[in-house]
Amino acid sequence: MKFTLSALATTATLALTAGMAQAQEVSCGGIGVTGQWIGGSAEASDISTSEGPLLQSNVPIAFDANVISLFSVSEAGDVRLEAQPVGSGDSVIEIYDEAGTLVITDDDGGGGWASRAETVLQPGNYCMLTRGFAGGQLSSDIQISRLEHDAITSGLTGGFFGGGGGSLFVGVDPCTNETAATPLGTGPLDGDLANGGVSAVNTINGAPYYRFTLNSPQTISVRAENPNADPYIYVFDGNGTLIGENDDAQIGGTWSLNSRLDFTQPLQAGTYCIGMRALSNPDVPVTVSVLAYSQADALAELYATGEAAPPMDGSFPIVDLGVLPGRSVRDAQISGTQATWFSMDVPEAGALVINAVEVTDSDPLIILYNDLGQEIAYNDDSNGTLNSEIVARVNAGRYLLAVRQYSDGYQGIIRIATERYVPAQ
Repeated sequence: MKFTLSALATTATLALTAGMAQAQEVSCGGIGVTGQWIGGSAEASDISTSEGPLLQSNVPIAFDANVISLFSVSEAGDVRLEAQPVGSGDSVIEIYDEAGTLVITDDDGGGGWASRAETVLQPGNYCMLTRGFAGGQLSSDIQISRLEHDAITSGLTGGFFGGGGGSLFVGVDPCTNETAATPLGTGPLDGDLANGGVSAVNTINGAPYYRFTLNSPQTISVRAENPNADPYIYVFDGNGTLIGENDDAQIGGTWSLNSRLDFTQPLQAGTYCIGMRALSNPDVPVTVSVLAYSQADALAELYATGEAAPPMDGSFPIVDLGVLPGRSVRDAQISGTQATWFSMDVPEAGALVINAVEVTDSDPLIILYNDLGQEIAYNDDSNGTLNSEIVARVNAGRYLLAVRQYSDGYQGIIRIATERYVPAQ
């Protein structure tokens, strides 16, 4: 997933990152570097021992930005994670473990436009990312609690508008054992997962539910694809309990109207159900797939699209620019959303300006990382153009730059220019 900051937030982050990283000591794969302990300190942010819920009230989230709330779990147990927009706005939450692996994500599971996820977490440090849907601006209450604590969201009641407990949520009825559902596959999917997964194609009106079975614990990816339908997917366990949902997946750093749910923790053996609704046309064919989730494949996809920095051990292609001079310019053929990676050595602290300019058929997007894989800056369009520009204060060291097109519709040449500025002596 791509985590972006507004221009104002980016400027503030450049000034604060170094000190905060040392204070928090929670990485989450680099996501936690800008985070704050939700309880005010590490000791007060252990949800296993907290007397009550941990709450951040009326937190402003800027356009195309996010807020990172750090917390810890000292004893394995059920944890509830919520974001309740204040006034207008549509929140999305994502929870990452210390290694930066996505544990669970939710858009509207809190009812209305609120977010809510309940899951079992093992001991360790975690990062909860809260953002506006599609980068929207909002203010939100953010809460982490145990299940015995009072929730701040109404939760998913099921049913269509006004159904169940009168929630504003427009969803689908929970899929129980009595719900009619189309079988996915001809038996347990364990063998199919090892051979590329299983798919089916139907309209959402024709097949709003699919049921599948696992014989053993499996990590899986559930996908629904046809942007003309704009599918929204829900996954229920055998008791009809919602365990995940997704509307628009962020794929390759850009928003897609297709849906995707990655279960990075194994789903236990049993029967599961996929429910769907269409936010656009329910009468066009939608491809529903259940695939094996591979962390290695997921990381390779993130590297390929620029959403995470690859290791500099020779296992992933990186163009070495060497030590950056005061100014350099080079052209590169960049095909679609597949990123081309450049490494560069900055010999002394100062300011680094990077421009990516269209030469032919391009809408450049650039992302700058340090050698630890922490994102330093991101830019798509700058100065009212489709070109991109990053201005970052950097220390001496090695940096990685991902250069890609905004979408696969662009296949042209991008001119990449770098300029270094050092403090006056």
